[in-house]
Amino acid sequence: MPVDLEAQGYRGWRIWRRYLTGCTTQISVRHDLSGQIKRIKSRLDQISENHKEFKIEHTPGAWTSSITEVAAWDNIGDAPVGFDGYLRALENHLLSHEHTPQQRFISILGETGIGKSTLMLTICNKIIKDHENHFDKLIWYNMPPNSSANDLLKQVYERAPDKVPSEGEDTDITKKLRSFLHDKRYLVILGGINSITASLPDNRNGSRVVLILEPESQEVAKHADTLNKKVDADSKNISGSTIQLGRLNESQSAELFCRRVYGYNYTKPRGYKVSYNEQVFKITGGHPLAIVVLAGLLRSKEMPVEWDSVLQQLMPGVEAGESQGNKIAGVLLTKEKPFEWDALLQQLMPTTEAKLSNRMAIERIFSTSFDDLPHDLKSCFLYFAAYPTNITHPADQIMRMWIAEGFIKPEKGKNMEDLAQEYLKELISRFLVEVKYRNECEKIELVQVHNRLLRFLQSEAREASFIEIHDNTDVLAPAAVRRLSIQNDSGNYIPFGNRFPKLRSFICRVEEGEGASATPDLKNDTKNIPRKDPLKFLCGSKFLRVISIGGIHLAELPDAIGDMIHLRYIGVTSCDLENLPSSIGRLLNLQTLDIRNSKVKIIAPKFWRIKTLRHVIAAQLQLPNSVGELNNLQTLHGVKPAENWGGLTCPLDMMTNLQSLELHGFNDANHGVALERALQKLELLGHLKLTGDKIPSSVFTAPSLRYVESLVLDGDIKWADNSSNTSNYSPEVALGICELRPNLTVLKLNSVSKELEEFIEKIRPHLTVYECPTRTDA
Repeated sequence: MPVDLEAQGYRGWRIWRRYLTGCTTQISVRHDLSGQIKRIKSRLDQISENHKEFKIEHTPGAWTSSITEVAAWDNIGDAPVGFDGYLRALENHLLSHEHTPQQRFISILGETGIGKSTLMLTICNKIIKDHENHFDKLIWYNMPPNSSANDLLKQVYERAPDKVPSEGEDTDITKKLRSFLHDKRYLVILGGINSITASLPDNRNGSRVVLILEPESQEVAKHADTLNKKVDADSKNISGSTIQLGRLNESQSAELFCRRVYGYNYTKPRGYKVSYNEQVFKITGGHPLAIVVLAGLLRSKEMPVEWDSVLQQLMPGVEAGESQGNKIAGVLLTKEKPFEWDALLQQLMPTTEAKLSNRMAIERIFSTSFDDLPHDLKSCFLYFAAYPTNITHPADQIMRMWIAEGFIKPEKGKNMEDLAQEYLKELISRFLVEVKYRNECEKIELVQVHNRLLRFLQSEAREASFIEIHDNTDVLAPAAVRRLSIQNDSGNYIPFGNRFPKLRSFICRVEEGEGASATPDLKNDTKNIPRKDPLKFLCGSKFLRVISIGGIHLAELPDAIGDMIHLRYIGVTSCDLENLPSSIGRLLNLQTLDIRNSKVKIIAPKFWRIKTLRHVIAAQLQLPNSVGELNNLQTLHGVKPAENWGGLTCPLDMMTNLQSLELHGFNDANHGVALERALQKLELLGHLKLTGDKIPSSVFTAPSLRYVESLVLDGDIKWADNSSNTSNYSPEVALGICELRPNLTVLKLNSVSKELEEFIEKIRPHLTVYECPTRTDA
């Protein structure tokens, strides 16, 4: 019997039984291990959530210097370094009207990033502070590429404060500009190359024109000098009118670096090595922009370990020299010996080679700082590449586009706008983005990326296929384009004939009908004719999330826009836009509608039932009596109520999370009671602007508005005793306003007495009181 079993494979069966038993045991063990790993992972996730929720921060050992020791992101000294001599010379040129009453041109010459605009901004602030009324008018304009003299004159005139509105059909911009500046002492600052000498009047009262120029524009500076030779003998004490900016020395580089890392009144922490100063100078070559970006990179690193690693990585080394030598050798091999070799070496050594080495070093700093960004923050930064140079960006618009694109990762307990603000502040703290303007409440309004950094960014965006940047319609592979940017200053916009099936963002900035390259027909005859179907090519872009358009005379949006169900952001600044298609009500994911410069007055009722709406900005949009629950809506600007808010309710009751409200065209008889009740529910409101015949006094007294920071009230206040005289702004009332509105920073009223202004200044020096400009409409 045993023999038979063995013959039938009994021994093999025992082997298989042991194998199966082992497998069963392993499955059981692995199952237990898997459960333990899941529990550990769950515990780690819980710890991570606790760190975020209770703001627990990692505290490094005593041997390190963490990023918490550097200056706060908004507490960095802006005072320039190494500019003392330049400031004295420039101030002498600008304020020497007694010795040089004639119009004078001053050129500030230097490479990109050397600090030309910083120098000019510093002297402007000094003149405004110390010589407040020296210049009657101050105008600053950075010229975009391909702009004509007529563009320049128009933009200078548009930027002029208190200019007289155009009358009749007079379109001669030169005549209007000369008329505006007649008998005025002016300071005009121009970034770029052009000639407007004939258009600016010489009033012989000390007017000045400052040209901010790159090194390749040295001939322009020489020409400006020749224009200044017409001054009389009294100007002999004035030196040449060109100020040439150079790089910083080692001590100045160290000073700028430390200020940017630790703040203006800095104290170097324990562990800061003296060798850092030498390394920073060797890496940057004393270039201010490179120093600032390097400081922004190291602000996010721990010292000394991470600092040493980054600085060692960026130090110019043998590899860079060998690489440069190989490039030179490669060029020499293509030349005939010996005279071509001698000529080429004469060009390359030493000036050209030094410039190339410096440029490569700066690019390496930019690249290292860019690569150090987290993935989501890197996408946010790359988004600036969609815009041309010399452009300032409204911070709110940029952040809303980031949110629409999905770059901002949700976090528990924070809304998307707060997170986007943190992303922007991080870019600012790294000195990759500059703050250009803050409002009275210290909120960031305008930001900008330096032109040299922007050109690097655009190169990175192209290389990564993040965005396609074009100035016309030569898109080679439209089927693969995910983001498309049109940057055109020639005024010649041609609608695309291709479709973009994978497009997620379309950003268009066209200076229509103004550029020098525009054809006569387009420039003169059709520049103000609204276009009917310039966006028809977008109808096939089903995945589109962002549409941002500026400069096109756009009459309407395509009806097929309602099929773009993923659309989250629509921004159109065309003043010719009068209607939106009813299909916009089908955009159930829409977050932002920005039509602030348009003539749109009514939108389809379904639009007001889109639950995802967060920001609606318009100019004269009617707010219907009936809307859906808009609990996500935070911004509502430029709206006018319907004819009558009968009863005690109004559409604002459905928007309880509003943070910024601008309402105009209401009257007390039809809207007063309902408006006053609605304001008592808006507990998150931070900005309120009301324009009407009578403003409810609850704007000052309602406890719900305790977080208001900015109040703009264009109308008479309806006090409890039914009085509406501005004389009721008594000291008692002003004191009550200050007590009930502890966060109020800005107050604008239709009439401000000197007594009220002085009283508030005494008890609340940080509260600024203005008088509203004369109302043109209700």
